[in-house]
Amino acid sequence: MKDAVRGVDVRAAVRDAVRRQTWSLGGAGAAGLDDAVRTALEGAARDAVGRADARAAVRDAVRRQTWSLGGAESAGLDDAVRTALEGAARDAVGSVDARAAVREAIRRRTSLLGESRFVDPALALELADSRPTSPALTEPAPDVVARRRDRRVPSDGLFSENFTGPGSFFATHEVVIDSFVSLSRELSALSERNPDLSMVWRGQQNADWGLHSSLYRKLLEHHDVKTSRADGESGPAPQTFPDESAMVEAERSILEEAADWRMSDLSALELMARLQHHGGPSRLIDVTRNPLIAAWFAVEDGEADSQDGRLFALATAPVGKNNPGNAVLSEVLASKRYPFWAYESEEERSEAEWGTGARRRIWVPPAYDARIAAQNAAFLLEGVPMFTAAKLRMFRSSEKRQWRAVDVAASTSIYARPAHPHRRARANEAGLAPVFTFRIKAEAKSEIRQALTRVYGYTTALLYPDIQALSLRLRSRSDWVGRMRDQQ
Repeated sequence: MKDAVRGVDVRAAVRDAVRRQTWSLGGAGAAGLDDAVRTALEGAARDAVGRADARAAVRDAVRRQTWSLGGAESAGLDDAVRTALEGAARDAVGSVDARAAVREAIRRRTSLLGESRFVDPALALELADSRPTSPALTEPAPDVVARRRDRRVPSDGLFSENFTGPGSFFATHEVVIDSFVSLSRELSALSERNPDLSMVWRGQQNADWGLHSSLYRKLLEHHDVKTSRADGESGPAPQTFPDESAMVEAERSILEEAADWRMSDLSALELMARLQHHGGPSRLIDVTRNPLIAAWFAVEDGEADSQDGRLFALATAPVGKNNPGNAVLSEVLASKRYPFWAYESEEERSEAEWGTGARRRIWVPPAYDARIAAQNAAFLLEGVPMFTAAKLRMFRSSEKRQWRAVDVAASTSIYARPAHPHRRARANEAGLAPVFTFRIKAEAKSEIRQALTRVYGYTTALLYPDIQALSLRLRSRSDWVGRMRDQQ
């Protein structure tokens, strides 16, 4: 290998790239794996190998190894491909840029396998390096070309005249819940109208709160950015909302701070998840896969008990592409020490479908805390919206006026296009996944809370099964004092 390659260990890089790619395509079957690997290798040979007979050498090596593996499991195929690659690299590789060539070849291949359950465009960008430096594709997919040509719209300026806050943004397509019966009816109806949609759920105690991550809210607070205005006010001065670069910069600072606390052994995602769990800022948005648990969070007894609550149902992908497996984050990406979403350019962000609204990523963390299992919890991970004129046309108020970028940014830190729960969700030209919202009336909270306890057994103790929650209850309430005496 050292005799054939100048300057870098191409064999190890190629072996690692194809190992990860074959793992990520595990759901495509042996034939799909064979075809994808062969195509990637031929592309790599054509683009990066200096000798004229290298392409044939690689193809023949792979053919010899895979000819008898039609029914083999992915591990066997992986070993065979790795052996073939090592032999081909040893015999034929003359270029130092084979790693980049393999990455580009597999990118092209994954664009053709876009409907495969395990293909994630961000994974293609991570094949050989978490900080990719290779040039952009020379023949990008047509949808990427369209996105690049679309005009970018900055999220700054004045609010629209009919925007008073996130509540007004979501109110255009909300359904009002005024009892436990209506809650049950609406949840059942939404599922019946959209049987093919995979969804995650989130409950918020105040219907006027935005759908924001805690890190996004921290940046709003730090820069004194307002997300609403009081009735009768003309509105604040022009607002400038955090963009993706601001979020990534803040995350880098968090990682540096974590190193001082000797926590650099965690992956970036797990560190963010643990911070989120303990009230620290992260871009993760807490969700659950159980709508009734989300409803509990919306009606939970607290400081906002006198305010209307809100229940969100977020489709995990656009209509027509809602395979549940497409949303689940690959463990290859989840294990990265550095945030895999720290892309160098908007072109890379578009290619990875990060902040475009085309793909939501759901991470189900290990059950390192009892609450995760009790709440059927997950995290929604997505980039700050990359606003374009085409996508903003999909956001309209009740007066059929287009919301401005600043209105959307004030309401949500991800692409969350409201859709009416009483209508079947349909695909849209911007490729945005639908979000359904329900406003839960304040006067119905107590009744719904009691019904969730009586019918389903949900209680604070069940959903927060730890000493931290018990301590908070004992500190904040005194109804437990004298309980035993009262029961005698």
